[in-house]
Amino acid sequence: MTPRHFRTAAIMAAVAAAEEQTWRSSQLTLRNDSGAVFYLVGDERVSPWHDIPFVAGQDSATGRPLLSFVCEIPRGTSAKVEIHKTHPHNPLVQDVNKDGSPRYYVYSPAIVNYGAVPQTWEDPTVPDEHTGLGGDNDPIDVLQLNETPCPAGAVQRVRVLGALALVDGGETDWKLLVVDPDDPAAPSWSEVTDIPEERLGEVRDWYRMYKTAEGKGENEYGLGGQPIGAAQALDVARQTHALWGSPTGRAQCTFNGERCWGMDAGGSAVRVRDEL
Repeated sequence: MTPRHFRTAAIMAAVAAAEEQTWRSSQLTLRNDSGAVFYLVGDERVSPWHDIPFVAGQDSATGRPLLSFVCEIPRGTSAKVEIHKTHPHNPLVQDVNKDGSPRYYVYSPAIVNYGAVPQTWEDPTVPDEHTGLGGDNDPIDVLQLNETPCPAGAVQRVRVLGALALVDGGETDWKLLVVDPDDPAAPSWSEVTDIPEERLGEVRDWYRMYKTAEGKGENEYGLGGQPIGAAQALDVARQTHALWGSPTGRAQCTFNGERCWGMDAGGSAVRVRDEL
């Protein structure tokens, strides 16, 4: 079945905003095609999932690697936009409900900048060492805690502070807790213990409860809802990067009965340089 795309006001506004910004990676541009947001290098389409590098440089403040972050849902917005796993070149597309209508957060607008780390995958067939459950078949999720909304579609560098082991429908759905250190207004946090407890509790509760507004049950957390620190969270991210790169695992990636685009031996023809 061909994936359906919707030219919603939310998507169009996001595209307009993103096309006006100066990219941190000067190689990348965005283009809207019938409501789907594609990434390009020159005139050639690239995948935000497979072609943007996992590591985005070294963090001089911590000595740890910075990771790449693709902004899917800016803080304060409600359109449920995500990297489409089966459409060629994996554009950003607004999710849809079972009746085909565009999906929005019902609980409240997003309280973080939400997105994903490229070149990662939570394999449903591999139990996570912390939860004992397989992954949710998506790139690893990112909760960016900056006050400044990220431009929709932006590719940014992020500092990993820690992670929460969300369990959604019996699947492991890690949430990396990060900040954008290049934002002049960014807090100078370097570890999960630097996040104010009130802010951490707000985020933890939101992702536990948000689906209840859609008539679904609460999500759960592994590890008793306690976050892991930066070093462990980076190890989790590296594991999902390794799963993304595993030929045996990635060949099994499907979504709605279709093969995941770019998860075969071929993938995309263009790679974005490692420097963002």
